[in-house]
Amino acid sequence: MVRDVYKDGELSDNELVLLEQQRIDQRQDNQKKMAWIAMFSMIAFTIFMFLPIVGDTRIEILTEIASLFYIAQAGVIGAYMGSEALVNKSRNQVKK
Repeated sequence: MVRDVYKDGELSDNELVLLEQQRIDQRQDNQKKMAWIAMFSMIAFTIFMFLPIVGDTRIEILTEIASLFYIAQAGVIGAYMGSEALVNKSRNQVKK
């Protein structure tokens, strides 16, 4: 939401910087949620595989899918960790 703080009908440079920072913060929050969901889905899938209601034949079939699932979810988590490391590194360089 674009907010005209000074109520002059135009957005100042400070307001544009604030708007951009809000957009970046929202994107980072969404990335964090995606990483947590990926982590919980990996845990839930692992628990599901060890439940007694899942038969041995189903486990053998799901094993092929599971390896791809774990790699994809770990990729989401790794991408989040990497992007956070880069953001923190760039913030520390700007502060100096």
